[in-house]
Amino acid sequence: MGKKKEFGEGILYTVTNYIYWLLLTNCYFWMANILLLLAVLTLKPTVSNLALYFLALIPTGPAFSALCYAMEKLVREKSLSPTADFFRGYRVNLKDTMRMWLPMLAILFILVVDIHYYNSEPSTANQMLGAVLSVILLLFVVGSLYAFPINAKFKFRVRDVYRLSVYYSFKKRRATIGNAAIIFITLFVMSVTVDLIILFLASPVGFLLMWNSQEVMHDVKLNFIKRHEMEGHTT
Repeated sequence: MGKKKEFGEGILYTVTNYIYWLLLTNCYFWMANILLLLAVLTLKPTVSNLALYFLALIPTGPAFSALCYAMEKLVREKSLSPTADFFRGYRVNLKDTMRMWLPMLAILFILVVDIHYYNSEPSTANQMLGAVLSVILLLFVVGSLYAFPINAKFKFRVRDVYRLSVYYSFKKRRATIGNAAIIFITLFVMSVTVDLIILFLASPVGFLLMWNSQEVMHDVKLNFIKRHEMEGHTT
């Protein structure tokens, strides 16, 4: 007969804990990101509302960084203190995240406006430019998915976070493609279901992104971080 499992070792207990952790961090993410939630639920995604979306997205950077911090710990340690870990990740990374996120948000805004302009003009040259900018936008978004976990876990200058994001986007192509697939599937699910589905996706998507990016995080630690330079960004 197999050894009887102690309380807290069974699969049901583990699954229940993961559900609890994901639900709670999901709630905290939207609490910290309430402006975007209101924008998504009340505003149509049109160019006329783009400035409002820009303002609503300002708190998204710190909220997503905190989510990455918590989900990376969950992936690495298979355990989480949702309240303490999420808000610690939010607090310790807030200034660095805003310095990183605001330029990224401005670039996103410019690219979206330019893509809309070129696509709205019915000429071959404009359509080609719109297609090129769309590819640039896709690459920018996928590359940015490395910036947040690197910034959340390690202490780098902002420009070095950008450089590392670009570097790993090409070096770890399998992980990059995996992140792109996660985002594509998420957008597809959102497009074929009700709008409120977005309320339940943040933590599961964050967990998948961090799970898929573990090789990158390990490589950063191995090749770019010295132990005495890790300033409390790891737990």
